[in-house]
Amino acid sequence: MDYPDFVSKLRLYLSAGLTVKNAFIRIAEDYGERAGNEKIYYLYEEMKISCYQLENGISEERVYQDFGRRCGETKYRRLGFLLSVHLKQGNGRLLAILSQEADSAQEDERNMARKAGEEAGTKLLLPMMLMLVVIMFLVLAPAYMDFGSI
Repeated sequence: MDYPDFVSKLRLYLSAGLTVKNAFIRIAEDYGERAGNEKIYYLYEEMKISCYQLENGISEERVYQDFGRRCGETKYRRLGFLLSVHLKQGNGRLLAILSQEADSAQEDERNMARKAGEEAGTKLLLPMMLMLVVIMFLVLAPAYMDFGSI
């Protein structure tokens, strides 16, 4: 769920002129400021581990690939691969690729929210039908009893 926000922040920092390493560290620091919340953000916990690895001298390429592997989902693996390839080849299209990735991530998030809303609506269908039956009974029972006395 944090992926669209993460990619958007990364794209923003990179377009502002930061390097990937500095953008990564800055996003992890932003998490550190929010760490007082009771909710745990696993993505940012993995980012903190990656920042510790960067500080300990592990190569950026390996850190980004390990980050993708530790997160476990294909979108994080793809992002880690993109970042490591950017370091190897100096891909100047990284911002354009990140923009596409951010747009597709937001679209995926919208689709997931739409699907969750449809599932919630389906789960509420049975209670609504039961309420309709009860209301119909409450309206028709007195009318039926009065109809018998005429």
